[in-house]
Amino acid sequence: MSLQWDKRMSSTFLLYGATGYVGQVTARLALDYGLQPILAGRDGIKLEHQGAELGVDYRVASLDDPKALDNALKDVSVVLHCAGPYLHTSKPMVEACLHAGVHYLDLTGEIPVYEAIANRDLEARERRIMLLPGVGFDVVPTDCLAAHLKQRLPSATHLTLAFQTEGPAGLPPGTQRTSIELIPYGNRVRRNGRLEIPDQVQKTRMIDFGKGSMSAVRLTWGDVYTAWYSTGIPNIEVYAVLPKAARNLLAAFVHFRPVLKFAWVRSFLKRFIQPGPSVESRMQTSTHVWGEVVDDQGHIAAARLHGPEAGVIWTTRAALAVVKQVLAGNAPPGFQTPAKAYGPDFVLECEGVTREDLS
Repeated sequence: MSLQWDKRMSSTFLLYGATGYVGQVTARLALDYGLQPILAGRDGIKLEHQGAELGVDYRVASLDDPKALDNALKDVSVVLHCAGPYLHTSKPMVEACLHAGVHYLDLTGEIPVYEAIANRDLEARERRIMLLPGVGFDVVPTDCLAAHLKQRLPSATHLTLAFQTEGPAGLPPGTQRTSIELIPYGNRVRRNGRLEIPDQVQKTRMIDFGKGSMSAVRLTWGDVYTAWYSTGIPNIEVYAVLPKAARNLLAAFVHFRPVLKFAWVRSFLKRFIQPGPSVESRMQTSTHVWGEVVDDQGHIAAARLHGPEAGVIWTTRAALAVVKQVLAGNAPPGFQTPAKAYGPDFVLECEGVTREDLS
């Protein structure tokens, strides 16, 4: 769904978590896109400095202060929530958005968050508010690819998605924190429309992302939840190519999960979170997404996406593309997914993204 940006359209939106790693990049890119972010968060000193540097307004509001959040949301139509982990931060912002009549966007990939927000669907529809979590790499590219494959094979009953990162860029600090918080949740796949814990602890599959087959490991990803809403396909798995050390760590977490339910243990692990990738490393990194659908007769359709570094570049470009859609008045009410709201071709609006269908 291509959007021709009209300068007469409103360009103002609230960017919550603006002083964070991804929030800072998003604020600068928003200005490059001709948008006018109002910076928001809980640290007034950081916001003041950032606002002065960028020449934009800011509003101070803690997520545990409903009145301050109401004031922060005044005179805006949409908030892009960039302060995770969303397991802890999404609920108060969703509440504030529903109360203020403001559309809600975030960058989550956390299945419990999708579940909680989906449960607010009826209330959001009644208030004509869109709730669209996951407007970053979680899950715009994979969600749009899933919907594209469903169009190619409407009879599909099984969906498999996978992604690979090529280059030096690591994960943003917020994504690292979220991954630690999600460890107690465990693994999930979708079977016959229901979320289930898989019998096989660690499953691998050989996948060709365009340069020959590579071993990818199954993991819990937002699409296990969202792709079912976008496509209606009842069986869904997601894989990723991970370094050997990460795969070993993933396997170890299975055995230590009972201990990791304690908050102090997760807090200890967060001490080892690495700084976010540099601009240079992000520019040297690319991301490849693969998807395949199969129906009960054995018919298959597959496709690939190729794009920039995922955690920051692809995420911020996708998120601001959604912001533009909302500001243009394109915000279907209720709980949405990216592809459900804007169609399978929406991912191609992000600079540097290409798609190829496989025979």
